[in-house]
Amino acid sequence: MAKMEVLHLTPTQRGELHACLRGRNLPTSVAQRMRIVLLLDEGVSYRDIQEKLGTPPSTISRWKQRYEQEGVLGLATVHPGQPPQKLTPQLRAKVLERTRQAPPDGSTHWSLRKMAAVMKVSKNLIGRIWKEADLKPHRLWSVIWHPTIRTLNRKPPPSSVCI
Repeated sequence: MAKMEVLHLTPTQRGELHACLRGRNLPTSVAQRMRIVLLLDEGVSYRDIQEKLGTPPSTISRWKQRYEQEGVLGLATVHPGQPPQKLTPQLRAKVLERTRQAPPDGSTHWSLRKMAAVMKVSKNLIGRIWKEADLKPHRLWSVIWHPTIRTLNRKPPPSSVCI
């Protein structure tokens, strides 16, 4: 016979779980976790919960422990993710300086993704910096990066016009 691990809930806790389950904006995964906790409170075995909800025993055990430790908030999905990147004046200056240089791959202009890969930051951060500085490298005339033009610009001929 399967080992019975009964979870004892107070009427207040039980009512809180039932009220949450009746809500319309609850993610399905969280609702399933709440059902696991309620079934454990009713004394249903792991095997019966596994058959009824289609979850492995390790999942049942995990959410039982999380509920015992943290309550209803422990049943919510938490994705720690990556911490937000801080936009410092030094980083802004480095990006703007690098934007004035030619891309390392020999292409005519920078793209958000190219710059983000070189600077090792997100493309959204590069986009924000360029937007604040009103830069649009993709709209620059492609000849600007051409090495012969760069040498000509250093010592322009007397008859040239600067545009």
